[in-house]
Amino acid sequence: EHRRSVLLVTHSIEEALFLADRVYVLSHKPARVVQEIAVPFARPRSAQTVVLPEFVALRQEIHSLIGIQ
Repeated sequence: EHRRSVLLVTHSIEEALFLADRVYVLSHKPARVVQEIAVPFARPRSAQTVVLPEFVALRQEIHSLIGIQ
């Protein structure tokens, strides 16, 4: 069995948290990894995932890391 990896680059925090198993938050130029976040939600994910308190908390954590209030 071959495991596959995909690198998805997005500006959408919600999209990243919904699709990824790990999210890397990058700094402004020069881009450096500020934090790696393990996404804890089981697969398959449903539309209900985005309203879970854990999802909202992770989204807020990323907003804080990139300076969005």
